[in-house]
Amino acid sequence: MVLSRRVTVLDALVRDIEAEVAAQTDAGGVVLTTSFSKEDQVLTWAVAESGAEVDVVSLDTGFLFPATVETWKQSEAHFGLKVRSLKPDEEAVTGLGELERIYEGVDARKQCCSVRKIQPLRKALSGKGAWLTGLRRAQSPNRASMEKREHDANWDIVKVHPLLEWDDATLDAVVSATGVPVNPLYKMGYPSIGCAPCTRPVLPHENARAGRWWWEQSSKECGLHRG
Repeated sequence: MVLSRRVTVLDALVRDIEAEVAAQTDAGGVVLTTSFSKEDQVLTWAVAESGAEVDVVSLDTGFLFPATVETWKQSEAHFGLKVRSLKPDEEAVTGLGELERIYEGVDARKQCCSVRKIQPLRKALSGKGAWLTGLRRAQSPNRASMEKREHDANWDIVKVHPLLEWDDATLDAVVSATGVPVNPLYKMGYPSIGCAPCTRPVLPHENARAGRWWWEQSSKECGLHRG
């Protein structure tokens, strides 16, 4: 991607963030969820660049890779902002039983996702007007039909996907141009990084989401987004 193209894309992204925050002034505000993926790092860059008031949050499930925890710390220092930690209810976690249950069936795994991810995020989104995500159509077939701005009935919130149309080359060029921190797991074959027990590297012929819940024949989603 040539320099002029990068500048155009970055300017447009910052304007998108500014416009969304302005539209939500009287509607509860905007939340950006970050897993410190390349996509989320670019969005966090745009939020910091715009100076817009956005609640930047991340799910601290208790099973993050050490590399992700370190990227979290580096990101806060790099962007000069605090990423609010969303932790699960301790009593609910205890009620899940042994972690190994997640490998026994999709229902058990999704129960774990619900306690560690869905429930904490639902509290954070309560009363908010819009939710910024780093979803892209190129990530998986499940996301190919999404719209850039859509109402999610499950969450009763407007979800905004500013990078939805970006291809891998555009994303990597912008990551390079902005100099945002990148999780070192990417170089180890993890194009999609979640909880450590549920994520493995992918093979060259596999799509980016294949390493998530690899033991399942499922939609490769945890409930945060439609499969």
